[in-house]
Amino acid sequence: MLADIIFTVLMLIVPAVLCIVPKTRRNNGNWLIALKIVPVGIVVASWFGELLGKIAGIISERQERDFEFPVWVALAVTLAVAFLVIIPGGLFLKRKFGTEKKYNPLPSVLLFILVLPPALFCLLILTYACNLADELTVDRGHVQRTSGHKREWRNYWLPREGNTGIAFQEQPIHPFLAEYNYRLRFSRDGEQSYQLLLTNTGGRTNFNVYRLKDGRLMFRDKMWDYLVDVLGPECRVFRLEPFEGKLYAARIPNEPIDSFSVPMRENDVIVMVMGEQTVPAEDVTGILDDMTYYGCIQDHFYPAEQKPEQEIRKLFEQPPEGTLFY
Repeated sequence: MLADIIFTVLMLIVPAVLCIVPKTRRNNGNWLIALKIVPVGIVVASWFGELLGKIAGIISERQERDFEFPVWVALAVTLAVAFLVIIPGGLFLKRKFGTEKKYNPLPSVLLFILVLPPALFCLLILTYACNLADELTVDRGHVQRTSGHKREWRNYWLPREGNTGIAFQEQPIHPFLAEYNYRLRFSRDGEQSYQLLLTNTGGRTNFNVYRLKDGRLMFRDKMWDYLVDVLGPECRVFRLEPFEGKLYAARIPNEPIDSFSVPMRENDVIVMVMGEQTVPAEDVTGILDDMTYYGCIQDHFYPAEQKPEQEIRKLFEQPPEGTLFY
């Protein structure tokens, strides 16, 4: 939002100056009109593009599925809005002071085509700079990460599971590196709940989703396997890990986790340490037998019929018992 405001101010400087100075305000040559109205058209079009994104987000929320306007539709509508500002606006300026010469919109069209690419590039740079400024602070000459700042969550909707809606959510946590917070969002009977997953600091990753024989779901990426259970009265998410030839599941604490361990034996009980909590693990050996590929999460959730199972290589092999990671 801040980048859009700065972009708007910068784009409107030239039209404002031309309209304030009496000589240029009354001079309505076709090229001068173009300088006055084209930046306004670009600004209106950029804000209208933001509006289309917000509308798509509202539709996604209402329908609980991914929705985006087709690129050609968004582009065509945005360009139409720009020209609905530029052409009538130019005609209005031409007639304002009773100029006898007819209005020629060609200079405005040509200037729009020339100015639009560098204007969009400027907006991109401003957006990046504002995100970077939000992420960093300066303390006594040293640049530091601002731990409190988080960007918006992105939604990737899955088909409903019975009476429960599921969205995988991703939140960028670094100004330029591929580091993310992940969580699952559940909606049931008009109420929403969230389950944080383990933070990904190892680069962009894709997920495969599988349907287990008991109806539950399993999410797999290069770091983790998650068991997602929405069949009971409470939505629950477990971390799956092998240990001593068996498979164990430990429920993930619903809090930010900055450290974790592999399974270990503690007082004859298998546990996993996640953050500040030591969580008992349940033997679930065999639950992955006969599982079927359900879909994958990339820039959207793609069901199995749209995209085949993606190759996923685990980032590390199972380390020795009791290993603690930070």
